[in-house]
Amino acid sequence: MPSSKIQKIAKKIVKNNPELFKTLMEFEETKKIRTKKRLNFTIDKNTASKFQKYCRDHGYNMSAKVEQMIKGMIKD
Repeated sequence: MPSSKIQKIAKKIVKNNPELFKTLMEFEETKKIRTKKRLNFTIDKNTASKFQKYCRDHGYNMSAKVEQMIKGMIKD
């Protein structure tokens, strides 16, 4: 495939889907594909503290527990 055609395809990807391009660039640098997305939530301080303690006491990863609960709610 001519390099000019590859450049056109790459420019189209960047324009239409910058997140995909960012993922491809990250893969090029790290040789790993990230399948997780960072989200930010605001929740009650007391609830957050209790959840942190619960996870720490039971050896759970907080993100994994939140993901598990979300999956239970949406029934993928």
